[in-house]
Amino acid sequence: MKCLVTGGNVKVLGRAVHSLSRIGDELYLEPLEDGLSLRTVNSSRSAYACFLFAPLFFQQYQAAASGQEALRCKILMKSFLAVFRSLAMVEKSVERCCISLNGRSSRLVVQLHCRYGEWAGGWPRGPRAEGWKLARPTETCLPIQG
Repeated sequence: MKCLVTGGNVKVLGRAVHSLSRIGDELYLEPLEDGLSLRTVNSSRSAYACFLFAPLFFQQYQAAASGQEALRCKILMKSFLAVFRSLAMVEKSVERCCISLNGRSSRLVVQLHCRYGEWAGGWPRGPRAEGWKLARPTETCLPIQG
């Protein structure tokens, strides 16, 4: 999976992650043909939230390489939130954000390309790709377009 977010959409993505962090401690990232799904469930499984970013939201979006099944992963919210810690900084200095998920190396990489250089965030090997059940159907998620 590889996607590129540009301009004001980077701030929208950051706000979505901040919203999800208020509900759950883990972020489920799932690239779909319909777009990129970010989901969370609280610890007691009584609250659920989902953002589905349509392919038009991205400058470039590739859910999976041709002939491969799309990957999905679960990551601690604190790790992903660290990239978008300061929304004011994201709004003022970030030009684009590249998110990639590599199945071979089991690595999720988020790169923020700033006006005055590049900051890259990467996580250690092993974002846990797990089968997980959701309390609500995915049809209830509304697509977000930029």
